[in-house]
Amino acid sequence: MARKAKSATKDTASINPGESISAGERQRMIAEAAYFRAMQRGFNGGSSLDDWLAAEREINRLLPSPQQQKQERAAYDKLRAGVTKVLSEARDTVNAETLKQAFERATAELKKTGEYTAETVGKITTTLRKDMTSAAMKMGPKWEAFSEKSSDLFGVWRDRGSVFLGRAAEAVADWLHQAGSKLEQQIYRTGEMVDSGTFECTGCGERVVLRTPAHLPPCAKCRKMEFRRV
Repeated sequence: MARKAKSATKDTASINPGESISAGERQRMIAEAAYFRAMQRGFNGGSSLDDWLAAEREINRLLPSPQQQKQERAAYDKLRAGVTKVLSEARDTVNAETLKQAFERATAELKKTGEYTAETVGKITTTLRKDMTSAAMKMGPKWEAFSEKSSDLFGVWRDRGSVFLGRAAEAVADWLHQAGSKLEQQIYRTGEMVDSGTFECTGCGERVVLRTPAHLPPCAKCRKMEFRRV
């Protein structure tokens, strides 16, 4: 019975709070990339050192350093808090422009601190938009359906009256519609700073659960680096 139940569910790996991509994981990925480089030329000619250095450059482009991970986590938390603050200030009037302005104001405030590079701000803004879009898609046409499933950014509006919540649901739907095809496919990549939740590998279906915001690791099963939030 236990075997049957296990085969009926997808494999899931759980990531502990605060865990990020370790130095050991980075080294292993470099070693794998160097090996595949050598394999592609049939292990003939070339240099193992050159393979390693090329693989190291490739992985370093994909994965932030431990210091970068800390900076991106801090920037993500601040940007998310900034967006939440702007949304919480919305009262009688709420529409798609409200959501757009929330991002713009929070991003401007984060840049104003001078603590983070433009690249870091750009990366986490992109990810937060993905997270917000995923929440909007889960929400669907009714506020009630969303509030039972998620406590994402829109949760700051839950205690408002039914009239406001109805307008808020319409505003989120309008914002999602205006975002268009650019946000239809929510693909997250290894090394990307993301909010907590469950992510499914696009290659093999393996799932990883992040208990807190963290950087996505590669798939533990097939080593691919693309995921969808589920």
